[in-house]
Amino acid sequence: MFDGLVMAAVATEFRQNLIGARVDKIYQPSGLEIIMTVRQPGKNITVLASSEPEAARVHITQAERRNPSHPPPFCMLLRKYLMSSRVQEVAQVDLDRILKVTFLRSREETPKTLVIEVMGRHSNIALVDESSNMILDSIKHIGVDVSRVRQMGPGIQYMEPPAQDKLNILFVSKEDLDDVLCAFQENMPSVSLSRFLVSSLAGFGRESAARVLREAGLVPDKPCSGLNRDSAAKLWDVLMRLADSISNESFLPCPSQLLDSAYSLKEDEDALSSQKVELLNVVDSNIARCKRKWKAQDDEVSQANKDLECRKLGEVILANVPQISAGMSCAKLTDYFDPQGEDIEVPLDPRLSASENAQRYFTRYARAKRVLESAAWQMKMTQAELEYLEQVSITIQQADRQRELGAIRVELMEQGYLQEVVENRAKQKKPKTSSEVALLSFTVHGYTVIAGRNNKENDLITMKIARPDDVWMHACGIPGAHVVLRTGQVKGEVSEGALLAAAGIAAYFSKGRTDSKVAVDYTRRKHVKKPKGTRPGMVTYDHQRTIMASPSLPASDITQ
Repeated sequence: MFDGLVMAAVATEFRQNLIGARVDKIYQPSGLEIIMTVRQPGKNITVLASSEPEAARVHITQAERRNPSHPPPFCMLLRKYLMSSRVQEVAQVDLDRILKVTFLRSREETPKTLVIEVMGRHSNIALVDESSNMILDSIKHIGVDVSRVRQMGPGIQYMEPPAQDKLNILFVSKEDLDDVLCAFQENMPSVSLSRFLVSSLAGFGRESAARVLREAGLVPDKPCSGLNRDSAAKLWDVLMRLADSISNESFLPCPSQLLDSAYSLKEDEDALSSQKVELLNVVDSNIARCKRKWKAQDDEVSQANKDLECRKLGEVILANVPQISAGMSCAKLTDYFDPQGEDIEVPLDPRLSASENAQRYFTRYARAKRVLESAAWQMKMTQAELEYLEQVSITIQQADRQRELGAIRVELMEQGYLQEVVENRAKQKKPKTSSEVALLSFTVHGYTVIAGRNNKENDLITMKIARPDDVWMHACGIPGAHVVLRTGQVKGEVSEGALLAAAGIAAYFSKGRTDSKVAVDYTRRKHVKKPKGTRPGMVTYDHQRTIMASPSLPASDITQ
C-alpha cells in the first residue's frame, strides 16, 4: 500500500500543512510508533510515524492513541531536541520511501532532521543532527551483527539505504524506458507487466503499477513480452502524466485521509483478531479441562461399576475363612452366590487377615456406591459446562465488533473464567440495562426477528423480551444463538416463509454457519425454561418442531 509514489503525495501534503508549525506534543504509544502534534495558527495537526513491519507509514492522522505514563527513551530524546521547534523543511529522497522532516528551534541550535524510512521489516525512524550528520538515536538499533552494510543507532553517521538501480519517472527519457523494456523482453519475457514496472521504476509498488497499467488499458498480469510498440507508447503517456502530477504537486490529494482510514480499519481488524485469540485461548483451555474432567468421571464410574462386585467377594471370603491361610495372595473359594456352587478365585492382600481382606472389599463396595450416587449429577454438571463453553466459543468466533467481544469478556469474568485487575473501580462504566443493550434485529415477512450475539443477550431475549406466544428458535444439537420471532398481535400460525427466514438466521448464528442445511428447532416461548442455577444462555425446551434451513441473513438488518 505504502510505496514511493504515496510517499511523494505525503511529502506534498506535509509541505502544504506543516511548514512553520511548532511542535507541541510528542509521545510514543507503542515500541515502534511515534505521535507528534504540531501547532499552526488556529489548529493542531497530529502526525503519525510507524516502523511496524506490517504497518510502516507516515501521515497526518485523526485517530486517537494512548499516551503511556512512562515515555520510552526514544520519545524522551525527541522531546529534548524537538519540543517547541518549528518545521523548517520536508523532503523526500528521490522517489524512495524515505521522508526527511527538518526542525529548527533557534538560530543558536543546529537543525535536527527526523528521518522516516518506510521499508517493510527494514523500516526505521531516526533523529539526525544536520551539522554532523550524526544519528542522535533511532527507534530501532541496527548493529553490525544485523547488517554489515548499514548500521543505525546513537553516534553513528547516517547513511541513506543503498541506491537501487531504477529509473526515476521525473527524469527518465523514453529511450531509457524502451531500453529497459527490451532487456526484460529478451532476458525475462515471462515477467508480468506489473513486476516489470516495480523492478524498473523507482517508487512503484504493486498497487501503483497495477493502477498505471489499467489506466493505459493493459492487463497487469500479462507477460511483458506481449507489450508492443503502440501499447508501450500508451504506457509512456500515462507515466508522463503521472510524473507531471507529482512535479506540480497535484498527485493523490489528501493521502493522509486514505491512509488513516485504511490503516485504522486494519488496526481494528488486527485488534479484533487479537482479542478473539486471547478469549478463545481461555475458552479452549477450559473446554479441554472439561473434557479431561468428564473422561476422568467416566473412568471413575466404570471402575465403580466393577467395584460393585466387591461386596460379593467380601461375603465369599467371610464364608470361607477356614480355607484362607496367612500370607495367601489368592484363594480358590466356593462361590455360595453361584447356583452351581462353582469355585471362584479371589485376590487377597498377603499382609492382611481373611476378615481384613473382606473388610477391604466392603470398603471398596461402599465407595463405589457413593461414586455412582453422585456421578450422574457431576457428569451432568460437567456436560452443562462443556456445552456452555462451546456456545461461548462459537459466539467469539462469529463476533465482528470489539463491542461484542467486550460483552463476552465481561461474561467470562462474571463466570470466573477470566480475572482482570481494575486500577480504579470508580472509573468502571456501569453495565448497560436491558433497555440500553443494542440488540440485533431483522424484519422478515412483516415480522421482527431478534438474535442474540452472546449468552447474556440470549437470556435477555428469551427470558425478558420474548412474549409467551413468540416463536423461539435454536440450532438443533449444536451451539448457536437464541432467535425469537415476535408474533405481536398477529393471530394464527406463522407463515412457512417467515419460519424459514427466521430459521436461516438461527442457522447462521450457529456452529453450522458453513453448512448447506442446518436442523433448527422451534417452539413457542412459553415452552422454554431456564433451570435454576444454570449458566447464561442455557435453557431447556419442549413441544418443539424441527425445520431444515440454509444459514443466511435477510438483505436488510436493523441494529437497535
